[in-house]
Amino acid sequence: MTHKEMSEIFAVMLLAYPNAEVFKGGIAKLGPTINLWVTCLPEIDFWTGQQAVVKLVRECKFPPTIAEFKEKAEKVQAEVRARIDQAWNYLKLDMDFGKTPEEAVARLSEGTDIRRVIEAMGGPSRLIATGERTFGDGTVKTYEYYNYDGFKSAYETIIRQTSALNSGPRKAVGPGMKQIGGKT
Repeated sequence: MTHKEMSEIFAVMLLAYPNAEVFKGGIAKLGPTINLWVTCLPEIDFWTGQQAVVKLVRECKFPPTIAEFKEKAEKVQAEVRARIDQAWNYLKLDMDFGKTPEEAVARLSEGTDIRRVIEAMGGPSRLIATGERTFGDGTVKTYEYYNYDGFKSAYETIIRQTSALNSGPRKAVGPGMKQIGGKT
């Protein structure tokens, strides 16, 4: 995460914990602290950090330590991996039982994340990739394999388009809900 991105994370914590001693003086005085966090958390990207801080402010009465933040970010990453792996295994099961990628995708409901991922990949045919292997005697063999890496990359992109895990962008006011001031 960059210094600017970590400053945004700290701005969220400042709002969530306005009376915390660590935030006295605001973001302007937190430069050394933010530098320390950036140095200690190079493997945490901004999106993961956003998800982690949202979860932390919901659960913790006090501002998190670097270790608590890192632990929560790792849990977010594990949730993302589990979600991708579950979707992949669900899809791959049909293909393991002899269905073509097109047949496996055809049974999925419209509008699901898996369908959106496959569309982002370029269609069901992209679930299978081909590769070549050259043997020591110069023989070249072509083989097919499941394109898990392409699926994973596309799924991560889809997940990162949403504001939090397991939810899409939410409307501030839905049908029948009242805004502040009583308007619908």
